[in-house]
Amino acid sequence: MDTSTPRRVLIAGLGASGLAAARLAERDGARLVLTDRRPEEELAEELGGLRAIDATFLGGHPLESLDGVDLVVASPGIPADAPLFAEARRRGIPVVPEVEFAWRRRRGSPLAAVTGSNGKSTVTTLITAMLSAGGIRAAAGANLGTPASQLVLDGGWDAWVLEISSFQAELMTEMAPRVAVFLNLSEDHLERHPGLDAYRDAKLRLFARQGPRDTAVLNLDDPHVAGLRVPGRTVFFSVKKPADAWLDGSMLRLGDEPLLGEEELGIPGRHNVANALAAALAARELGADRDAIAAALRRFEGLPHRHVTVFEARGVRWIDDSKATNVGATLAALGGYPPHSVHLILGGLGKGQDFSILAPEVQRTARRVYLIGRDAPLIAAALEGSAPLEMCGTLGGAVARARRQASAGETVLLAPACASFDQFSGYAERGDAFARLAAQEAGPCR
Repeated sequence: MDTSTPRRVLIAGLGASGLAAARLAERDGARLVLTDRRPEEELAEELGGLRAIDATFLGGHPLESLDGVDLVVASPGIPADAPLFAEARRRGIPVVPEVEFAWRRRRGSPLAAVTGSNGKSTVTTLITAMLSAGGIRAAAGANLGTPASQLVLDGGWDAWVLEISSFQAELMTEMAPRVAVFLNLSEDHLERHPGLDAYRDAKLRLFARQGPRDTAVLNLDDPHVAGLRVPGRTVFFSVKKPADAWLDGSMLRLGDEPLLGEEELGIPGRHNVANALAAALAARELGADRDAIAAALRRFEGLPHRHVTVFEARGVRWIDDSKATNVGATLAALGGYPPHSVHLILGGLGKGQDFSILAPEVQRTARRVYLIGRDAPLIAAALEGSAPLEMCGTLGGAVARARRQASAGETVLLAPACASFDQFSGYAERGDAFARLAAQEAGPCR
């Protein structure tokens, strides 16, 4: 048991990470106070599995839930400036994110933590695969899927790799990863962060407690990242110029030595070359050798809804990149395509982004653009003159239009630059729908 475990813990938010933190706190002897916005009937099954509950406050996060509490564990869905957390600080009660609560129980275990606007899941998975290929028992989780607290409960690993969002990093006070990776930065989550600087600063808290023996892996090609000042040792990756890991023509290099050819990668796209280089640096820092790193890169075929081919007919490829939920991700997706070869589907919930940033790359790559979802008019205004634009409303309408107009050698790319919640339950449902629609016969735009 970690001697820092408090006697009474408030778990704020009972999603997957909050419930995992509750089980971990209970395992270590703490009593539980639980809050969530959902009513009791929606949480009965989850609450039934806990035995150390002192109090529950459902339907909200009232300030009285703090009475007698020694620590607050915050779920990522609750903003850092929530009244509950502000009152906790006023009372002198520490507030920590769930990932740090878990980390405090495995401080000595080598940790690689990955943040950035795009590519986090791919890099987290790659690092884990590289470590495993090198004989190092590794587990992956946090924003990727399995909560960090559940990884601690499950055990059976020697090193861990955590995907960290800005929502998880913004409340960190002690967490110090052995390796922290900052992949890139572009406009996203501006509905929660007041601007790009605040978004960046939230992610930088992941690096704040690193020491001189820890390593920060930074993107030399991203001006928002390359010049960051962090306390740990820095190494850089680049697809444009020599660095600690870089793309030399068509050869990926790790240090001064060749790693593998770009054509050997199991995942396409120049943005995935960058992901591979970042993962290679992080895995090397945790003990994976060159052969293990290269073997993992050759075997890895990508994650669902991240620039994967879902259908091909009559020489037209259909690519699902539904996870491209911000402008930066869509720019990365377009980067490897020849001029005027892409039928691009954009739209959904825009999250306050500046879509005009897309215009030069859309002008270069897009044959036509098909706009869907609530913020389609905003995107149309931002991209006017960059390519022919069609207002299709729904994904089905966009697919039908693209099928009629795409020719052999061209690509229909779903890289929406938007969240999906106006028409779908999430990016996965949107991507699945795209794959189904791509394989159907053409229908009317509706």
